[in-house]
This record gives sequence, structure tokens and C-alpha cells, in this order.
Amino acid sequence: MTGQTDYIDDDIADVILNGSAYERLRVHRHSHFDQSIPTKLAWQSALLLALALVAPLTLAYPSSVVALFPGGDPLAASPTVLMPGALVLVLELGAAVGHVSVAVAVLRGESALSERRMRQLLSVEEMSSFYGFVGGALLLAVTLAFFLLGYAGVETVQQYSAGGGQGPFDPSGTGLSVATVALTAFAGSVALFAASRFLDAKLD
Repeated sequence: MTGQTDYIDDDIADVILNGSAYERLRVHRHSHFDQSIPTKLAWQSALLLALALVAPLTLAYPSSVVALFPGGDPLAASPTVLMPGALVLVLELGAAVGHVSVAVAVLRGESALSERRMRQLLSVEEMSSFYGFVGGALLLAVTLAFFLLGYAGVETVQQYSAGGGQGPFDPSGTGLSVATVALTAFAGSVALFAASRFLDAKLD
């Protein structure tokens, strides 16, 4: 535990001594999300990659559960349990836009940024992190939990349907398919990881 604390203290000291003015201000802000923007983007990439797992999860369902999907095709279906996952996409991609916008603003003119402007950018970054890592992560957990319900067997799914009035795999009416969400999440994950590596090199 002491070694880990020393490692964190060394990182903070390195930022204070060698980091940019924006990074030094971040360290002194005492935020719950004090990681660098490249690190945050990498974490968001991991969250989107986890969301993309909804596609392979449905492909491995027992045939009795697959039959609950309209047309018996889980990938083409738009089940109600997919809706939290769609919100994850919105939150993570929106948060990523906020993170990248802040990084670009810092890269383009950090030397000309006033402390007030840097604090405004930190507030944007903080809000983006909150939506991405609190809202997005919670909705992702809900999404994966609902999709894992299919492995409990058709009887369990039907019991859930009886209690809730609507089955978890009933049509949502949005037309947004499992395949669309999964592919978009995977593409977003790749894009955010690439942006993370690019900004890490630029902000270093």
C-alpha cells in the first residue's frame, strides 16, 4: 500500500515539476477524475468495447432463448434491454467529444490561456468525465446484466416477463438493432483508443 502511495505521489510531483500549466492546475483541483485526458479516453474505449460484447453474447444464447427474439434473429432484433446500451453510446461518445475538445483547446493555445479559461476547461472535462464514468458505467452494467439474463434459461426470462409485463427481448419499437449498437460501440472503441494514443504523444 505504501509503495502504491509513493508511486502516486511521484506522479503528482512529476506533473508539478514537468507538467503543463493546465496539468498542474488539474492536480491542485482535487477532482475525483484527475487522470489525464488520454487515460480517460483509453478507459472510455474499454467501456465501449465491453458494450460491443452484446453481439457475441446473443449469438451464444440457447435456441429456446433465441426463439424469444422477433424472427429468431438476435442480431437484427431491437429488444428493450438494448435501450440502456444505446444510452451508453450517447453518453460515452458525448463525453469523448468533451474530452477531446478540451485537449484540442489546450494544445492550440495553452500559453495564451488565462487561469480562468483553464478552470472553465477543467469544468467541461469534469462534467464529461462524470457522464462517461458514472452514468455510462452504470448503464453499461445494467445492459450487460440484462443480456446475461438470457443465460439463466427461457423459464427465468419468462418469469421476468410475467413480473414486468413486458419481456426483456420484446421489440423496443426503435428499430435500433443489436448489431448496429455493437458495431458502433466497437468502432467508437477503436477511434477513442487511437485518439488516446495520439493525444498522449501530443500532450507528453
